[in-house]
Amino acid sequence: MTNKKSSEVRIVLGENRFAGSSNSDMTINVNLQGERKNLIEGDRSIIVNLAERFDIERQKSDKIRITGKITNIFNNTISGQTTYVPFRNSLYYIDELNTVTNGGLWKGYPQYDEFTFYRTRGIDGHIPFINKSATTYNWSIYVSYPSSNKTNQYLRHTVNFGSGTTINNFLVTDGVPYYIINRKQKGKSLITFYCGFKHNLSIGDWIYTKDEIEGRRYFEVYSLGDESYGNDDTVFTIFNYGFEDPLFGDYATGNFKRVSNINNTGDTTSRYYVRMHKTLTDNNNSDITKMGFERNPFPIKKKLEYSGLTPNNIQRTSIKDGSITAAFSFDKDISISSLKDNLDRPITELFVTIINRGYFGWFNNPYVNGNNTGIQVGWDLNFKENEIDNWWRVDNVSNRDSIPNGSYEINSQTFHYNKTLPIGHEIMGGVCEFNDYEQTEVLLSDISHKISYNPQIFDNVSDNLLPDGYTYHPHYSIPIRVFSDYVEVGDRDEVDNIPNYSFFSKYDNEWRWRDIYPYGFIDTDGNGIDNPFINGSHYPFKEVLFLLTPMMKNLNNYNDIIISPLTDDCE
Repeated sequence: MTNKKSSEVRIVLGENRFAGSSNSDMTINVNLQGERKNLIEGDRSIIVNLAERFDIERQKSDKIRITGKITNIFNNTISGQTTYVPFRNSLYYIDELNTVTNGGLWKGYPQYDEFTFYRTRGIDGHIPFINKSATTYNWSIYVSYPSSNKTNQYLRHTVNFGSGTTINNFLVTDGVPYYIINRKQKGKSLITFYCGFKHNLSIGDWIYTKDEIEGRRYFEVYSLGDESYGNDDTVFTIFNYGFEDPLFGDYATGNFKRVSNINNTGDTTSRYYVRMHKTLTDNNNSDITKMGFERNPFPIKKKLEYSGLTPNNIQRTSIKDGSITAAFSFDKDISISSLKDNLDRPITELFVTIINRGYFGWFNNPYVNGNNTGIQVGWDLNFKENEIDNWWRVDNVSNRDSIPNGSYEINSQTFHYNKTLPIGHEIMGGVCEFNDYEQTEVLLSDISHKISYNPQIFDNVSDNLLPDGYTYHPHYSIPIRVFSDYVEVGDRDEVDNIPNYSFFSKYDNEWRWRDIYPYGFIDTDGNGIDNPFINGSHYPFKEVLFLLTPMMKNLNNYNDIIISPLTDDCE
């Protein structure tokens, strides 16, 4: 019965089959037939490891979604005066009683809303204020990556001393700028090099000078720093073996390149350049919100402007300095698989790039005919303690970048602002050193942007060719991968597993490169990246300390000294 097809089976009571047959319960086995091959052991019986599966998806994903927060700290110290009525009526006034008593122009500071990332109000009589655009008036924020190197950027190192000034104009490829002081230490004659930015030298390294000095160009580093505290990264010395060349005289200037191995100068001489940043988002991709109850540690400075002490006789509250902390995010994933960095390597870091927009028009007059940008750029060597370096003159064509300037007219006045950048736009970044043999890139000097008041709108009584202003750093690194802390080497004839960004050393006759650590791996020195991974994307978080600093009070330096708290017998 079991050999018959199911369509031929009939169920018949026992008493109907033959005489004397009894009824009984019966079971029919039904065969399930299919036209598929049998299961092979292992095909469907793999045990899924959740952690393993998570790591596979994590390593495979090339999508990055950036979030973070901006702590906006600045010192609103530049005051002035204006005849433009809407701006005049909105100032944070100073010496207003004298103005009312004796007449004259109203003096004061532009208010906090001109500097914050989240504007809360407009200016009566000026352009309309739209609440939903509150985060786009003052600043634009982007994601960028290091895309190429600029080697033809001119730089200037100016050294002022008691009897005069020396100026070193050079290309970034010439290396690190310096000036010299001869001194003695414990009876030893030393030549001390004071560098315009970080030198990245170690004791035992060599330098290769741009100019030949008494038949030599290679000199060994004897020590780092001088008697001052905390300048080991910008000062070093060599022995003075009786050099008499004026190029080694006091306040002589020049340039050098770092050489890590005097026996292999061809491979170990560093190269220098300005790193370029290309935008991956536009201004519409960013979202800025207030950070709830979080504020920076500095107090809000505000006051009540009495109606009798204002030019329009209206009482109001003015805010000079604020303390808002803003959160930022981007509405698109950044796919990095097809991107190569400025050294043709896989991308290992992205940047949050912040550019002043200044749409209300206090800043950003291009000044010089032919300039199409109001923002000036400079590096560490362009800052001095008690004066503004001549590098920042408005007629210097070398201190401009490709940030386009726009303008509009209202109330018979022309106001300038910085246009937003499209995706794929390149702007300058920091001065970097790369050593092929060591396979390391080092940022020697971050770039700074300077914004100055438009003297046709707001007169702050400074030199119109060398005006006062504020500076800030535009680029903030977000590591997304990390190169290993060791250099891999490979035989010249075995190239199967050698990455295409490796360097071939003719001296060692081998390939050299650094591997990229996988996501989630942290080595014994703490190097590595372990960002959250969810929904197929990596989520790095960046805290940006955004300092807007007056030119005449360059406070963009800080130390890491931690003062121990006071304790008493009760603690």
